[in-house]
Order: sequence, then structure tokens, then C-alpha cells
Amino acid sequence: MRAFSARERTLAIATIAVLVTWAAVSGLALPLWERLSWLRQRAEGSQEKLARLTTLMDRRGSIERQFQRYGVFFSDQPDERLQSEFLDELEQLAGAGNLQLDLKPRSVQHAGRLSRMTVELNVDGTQADILGFLDALLASPSLMDIERFRLSTTTSAERPVQVSLVVTKAALRQASSK
Repeated sequence: MRAFSARERTLAIATIAVLVTWAAVSGLALPLWERLSWLRQRAEGSQEKLARLTTLMDRRGSIERQFQRYGVFFSDQPDERLQSEFLDELEQLAGAGNLQLDLKPRSVQHAGRLSRMTVELNVDGTQADILGFLDALLASPSLMDIERFRLSTTTSAERPVQVSLVVTKAALRQASSK
């Protein structure tokens, strides 16, 4: 085997140096650079999240006051329980005013997280008692709506006024946390 000339040796060393450099860059430096870029992006995302959380913490008092104000409209109870409580509330209001109450519940309607419970009511009593009932009904902290209202007189001396109305109560479901 013949010995390499100085020029061939220099060219071989240069070729080996280029190959070693290429292997080091592609096998070591590029993966490290990609990992560094990924870590920077993750750190920036974490900093943005921390800034949003800090803003929320600064607004904590306001958020708690709003929840206390609107939290009464949220429920995590089943529809049957909500409707039962709604009917009990109507009966309590009618009982406080010495009224005769006829309830006809309808089925619960759903629209996303909103549940709407509708009840047809026929209320017999004196004008003052019925006005007290309606005032208490409208002053309720619940989301209630009177969809239909009809006032008429009866032949009864004890309960001369009859009101027929359809009342709907809305309840918002808690967002499910998964």
C-alpha cells in the first residue's frame, strides 16, 4: 500500500472534519436548538398564562361579588328537584295570602345549560291577596317570567277574583368540569 501524499492527507483530513462537523450539527446542535425553541415557546405561554391569572387574582373581589349576585341562578340539582322546589315556592306564596291555588306543571325544556320550568296557575282569592301573591312572585330572586296573565271575576263572595297565568322559571346548569 502506498503512502498518501501531503495533498491527499490534507484533503482527507478536511473531508473527515466536514463530515464530523456535519454529524455534530445535524445530530447534536439542531436537536438542541429545536428543544431550546420549544422551551422558549413554552416559557412564553406560561408567562402569558401567569399574567392572565394575575389579572384574575387582582379582580378576585369583583368576581366574587358578581358570583354572589348571579350565583343564585346556577343549580346543580336534577330537574325533578328544581321543579319540586319551584312548585313548593309557589304553594308557599299562595299559602301566605290565603289563596286557592291550582297548579298544572308542564315538562321541563332544555336549551344548552338553561332549564325552563313552566307551570300553569289558577289562583282564586281577594284582590289584595292576589296582588300580594303577584308582588311576592315578581320580587323573587329567581329568574321568573309571566308568559300569560288573565284576570277575571268569580261569583264567589269569599274569593271574588281569579287569575290564570303561566309562569316560567329558568335555572342555569353549572358548567361541567372535566
